[in-house]
Amino acid sequence: MRFKVLLNEEEKEIEVLRQGDRLTINFDGQTFNVQIVHTDGAHFVLEVEESGPGNFVSRKRIRAAGYANGDQRQLWSNGRQVNYQRVREGIVEPVDAQAASLSATIPAVVSEILVQVGDQVNSGDRLILLESMKMIMPIVAPCDGLIVAINCAPGEAVQTGVQLVEIDERK
Repeated sequence: MRFKVLLNEEEKEIEVLRQGDRLTINFDGQTFNVQIVHTDGAHFVLEVEESGPGNFVSRKRIRAAGYANGDQRQLWSNGRQVNYQRVREGIVEPVDAQAASLSATIPAVVSEILVQVGDQVNSGDRLILLESMKMIMPIVAPCDGLIVAINCAPGEAVQTGVQLVEIDERK
């Protein structure tokens, strides 16, 4: 299966060949051999094979979680969040970064709040850390602005779509 994604405002093509629990992924000139080890709803564990010098092959396990809403996608792995959009031929809609990154996209627990009301933040700053299935997922500022409200507390369980923090872009 071939499809296109919009990643950091750049269109990329991905080819995925699936045979059972094994995937061959061709992306950005690289080929990855991946095995799906475990899935549980939005959470999954993958084993990625990496070839080294000679016949050396290393395997690395990756715990991740994903969320899809129409063509909008988010992935979390190793404390990093990636937002991307599936591109359908002839249709490209802008990603609503503010809505996507200021609310929980999967049920989680607030691990840490890194800002306070009144703090000035820059686009990309980490605001809140969420924990779900032993993974830490940051909520990041989609723009420069002023924190005007925090709608959660450490230890609180939050549900999908609930706005956790509010930023005033005009400040």
